[in-house]
Amino acid sequence: MIQAVDVQQACAEFALEERRGSFYDMAVSLFENGLRTEAYILLLSTWNFASFRYAATGFDLVGFAAVMQTLEPRFQRLDGQDLGTAKLDDLRADITAIYAVLSGFKGVRHTGATKLMHLRNRRLFVIWDRTIRGELPRKRYEQLPIVVRGDWTVKRYKTTGDGYVAFLQDMQDKFAGIKFSHAGKTLAKAIDEYNYINITQSMRTGN
Repeated sequence: MIQAVDVQQACAEFALEERRGSFYDMAVSLFENGLRTEAYILLLSTWNFASFRYAATGFDLVGFAAVMQTLEPRFQRLDGQDLGTAKLDDLRADITAIYAVLSGFKGVRHTGATKLMHLRNRRLFVIWDRTIRGELPRKRYEQLPIVVRGDWTVKRYKTTGDGYVAFLQDMQDKFAGIKFSHAGKTLAKAIDEYNYINITQSMRTGN
């Protein structure tokens, strides 16, 4: 069972190993100061570079800003929602609609969509990537310490809005009851860092 101390330890390790961490803080600061489009683009260009680089020179900035504005009413309906207490099935329509639009935008795609959603609501949305979605060979996951000790179930999530909701529901269950307290960091962000260290990073290093 995942404990609060495990999450704290992963966050500490993330701070040491993830050099892009400061760009996340910069994006949050821009967002909170009303520079939302700038914040989104900074996050995409640093934390979603794998997809963004292919669209960077021709990225439709005007179209992107318009899309985010169009989605804003749906985001507003989710304001105040927290992963720990949210009834995700009740929020499914808005979550899946937002995800469908963003994941289909060139330069954003499936991983970037969750990063933008997280920046807009840092208490509700957990970021994922292709490794966390379970897209690599199953045998590789079965060797991960987090899987061996029973803290993670090997599963391949669909890259759809419903697949993302299923992922959020699993995160809600896995981290239920964990009290996380950190200035400027939500539990949803801490879960992202825990997953990154124990799955994405561990897969890369073979630890």
